[in-house]
Amino acid sequence: MSKPQLDVKRIYATITVAFAWLLFMALWLFYYATNYNLIQNLGIGLAFLVVAGIIIGVMWVPWAMKQESAC
Repeated sequence: MSKPQLDVKRIYATITVAFAWLLFMALWLFYYATNYNLIQNLGIGLAFLVVAGIIIGVMWVPWAMKQESAC
């Protein structure tokens, strides 16, 4: 079995998406959270967390499929 090859671009992109999500949440809480109640703010945070997860998943699934076929 061969060792999986790292893809540095995807790693940096994942870190960037995570920091972008954190930045969005900080800006959201600072500027817009007072206009919404707790449940709405949790829903917005969860929705954007799901979007970030989908972006990361779309980036990593092709890499994982390629690693599986290489074995």
